[in-house]
Amino acid sequence: MVKAMAHSRPKPSYSKRIRKTPRAMSPLYGADLFQGIKSTELGTLFDDVELQTCPVGTILFTPEDPCEVLYILREGLVELYRLTASGKRLVTRQILPGSVFGVMGLLGQTMQGNFAETIEDSSICMITRDDVLTLLKRRPDVALRMLEIVGNRLRLIEERFLEAVYSSVDVRLAHFLLTCTNSASGELADITHEEIGDTIGAVRQTVTETLGLMRKRGLIQTGPKHIQIIDRHGLEAIVRGSES
Repeated sequence: MVKAMAHSRPKPSYSKRIRKTPRAMSPLYGADLFQGIKSTELGTLFDDVELQTCPVGTILFTPEDPCEVLYILREGLVELYRLTASGKRLVTRQILPGSVFGVMGLLGQTMQGNFAETIEDSSICMITRDDVLTLLKRRPDVALRMLEIVGNRLRLIEERFLEAVYSSVDVRLAHFLLTCTNSASGELADITHEEIGDTIGAVRQTVTETLGLMRKRGLIQTGPKHIQIIDRHGLEAIVRGSES
């Protein structure tokens, strides 16, 4: 079960709501896709790229949009999600700063039924398909990196599907906490139980109850929009138990 949307088919809003900032190449340097490429080469290839500021709630693309842009998130947070037939929202992926998205569109695919929406004020670079293809012709290593990105995305989609079909909520939640908390501090901040539910395919009440049980077992500590892992091995045991 997932969160219901107020509207069943949002329209693209970036053309009206995006504010352009002066041209900036530095956002491209932090993206994995462009590692190893000199700044002068990036400047030559993408001399018209602008860093664009998108307010929270900006719809970047919908399933019907043509796939002509590669997106690179510099700052903020973006969610990819689908709408079920009843209009409920299912988050398929959260985009973090430095990540590339929209790759499938550049390979001749559709947006795979996804919407993309900023859930924080965000800064995003948008690179045209023609510019990316020019780079791929000059730098085959970037093409290989792009294929690796696509392969990883498909693997994650398969894992999410298997989790949704075969795993209980406590397993999905334990896996979510292990993969989404800060690896050093074990903290997960600024996320609600409803947002977690959107991601793992569970209603908010079930997420709250399951977190409460984990807290009683000494696996985590919780606070307002904050979760702290106390016993990582215990959470890993929950995940391993589903595989036996």
